[in-house]
Amino acid sequence: MQKNKLQAYPIITRLKRMDFWYWCSYYIDLYRDCPYSCSYCNTQKISCFQGLNFSYGLPEEKETIGLGLISDIYTPDQNENISTQDILKFLYREGYSVNIMTKSDQILEDIHLLKNFSEKKLIRITFTILTLEDHLSHKLEGSSPAPYKRLKALGQLRNEGIPAGVSISPIIPCINDDKDALSHLIHECKKMGACWIIFSGFTMIDKFLKNPMWEKTAGIHADPELLRKRYSSVKRFLLKLLLRESLPIRIPRITLNVFYKRHYSQIISELLFNISYLYELLENDIQMLRYRRAAYEINNIAGSLKSIVSEKKLGFIKGINPEIEKVVEEILYSGKSTLYTDLYQNLIYELE
Repeated sequence: MQKNKLQAYPIITRLKRMDFWYWCSYYIDLYRDCPYSCSYCNTQKISCFQGLNFSYGLPEEKETIGLGLISDIYTPDQNENISTQDILKFLYREGYSVNIMTKSDQILEDIHLLKNFSEKKLIRITFTILTLEDHLSHKLEGSSPAPYKRLKALGQLRNEGIPAGVSISPIIPCINDDKDALSHLIHECKKMGACWIIFSGFTMIDKFLKNPMWEKTAGIHADPELLRKRYSSVKRFLLKLLLRESLPIRIPRITLNVFYKRHYSQIISELLFNISYLYELLENDIQMLRYRRAAYEINNIAGSLKSIVSEKKLGFIKGINPEIEKVVEEILYSGKSTLYTDLYQNLIYELE
């Protein structure tokens, strides 16, 4: 492993739209290039990102800060990770919550800091684990720590009560989409106490698909309909498995103080996005897009959502149609959504 020669210094980026998978608009990175160089990844260099807004500081209003958008925040060199510890100390002292995505077991060196966040319910940690096969992991993920090390780290965090889960993304055809292997992976993640399992498809990377090693995968990607059918089959299998194992398929958002003026906006935007995800899983793209757009609009409300609703001004917000307006009002006044419950039951019914 060649050491990342770039000095570790904070790079703060602000997304134009919140990442609703990890509930972050702001991210902090320390390295311009990711130290692990995963063969399938198109985001391991800062030059790969388009449309990022670089920020000179973090928002004054406390929100969740993501660690590691451009590269993993933890490198194989323990000495380099001192900078990560300094960032965690600063964020904790200033009252920010954090969301960490990593492939490194080096995170255990900071377990005492992570426990501080956890005690205030201000942290989410997700390990990426694509496979439990060491030889395949080495081909896909370069110098990343072995899968069993990540599983062990997950177990240790969960033993300390720290919220942590697993991303098995991306699911790549003919490589890590074998159903028996996926079943074994999810079983082991659950055994280690994973709080959630998230998954997604594979965005085509030319360099990866041109590698003769992945010829079968390239062949499937050359046929969009075959790719859709294959991923749809795997998706249904995973959903059935996760529902049977009672494992959440979304990361719960870290919400702010109930007295904060945007508290209701955050709660409702989360539920609207979850509704949009259920529509996506049910393959209703039109409704998925409507509710996803509404989730973004509600999340961006600067003032009090409760006042907007009580003054009957919700319908004036772009993307909020009468149907969605009723859903928002129900969540606001009852704390739940009948639509979400019905969609979830429909999903279970379709999978049976």
